[in-house]
Amino acid sequence: MSLQLDVTPQAITKLAELGTDKKADYVRVSAQQACGCGRIGYRMAWEETLAGGDEQFQAAGITLLVDTDSRPYVDGGVLDYQMDSMQEGFVLTNPHAQSSCSCGGHH
Repeated sequence: MSLQLDVTPQAITKLAELGTDKKADYVRVSAQQACGCGRIGYRMAWEETLAGGDEQFQAAGITLLVDTDSRPYVDGGVLDYQMDSMQEGFVLTNPHAQSSCSCGGHH
């Protein structure tokens, strides 16, 4: 089954802007549990090469890469681009990602 990722209009606009000044052929989207408490941390970075097992997802002329370890955290998620007075950037949320919080500090 192919990777499912919703890309908001704001994110598509920003990806299209990035596509006019590509730093590499791909953008890698990776996910990992942060601090062992179940919260998922997402990163996006330019990537020159494909790795074995990478899944490709096309959005606004940009090829996003997702590795097999990150796939469960990205699949079914939403990629957005948000701007507010404190920060600006891509935000990936996924209500389907399994959280295994054992510290009780996050809900």
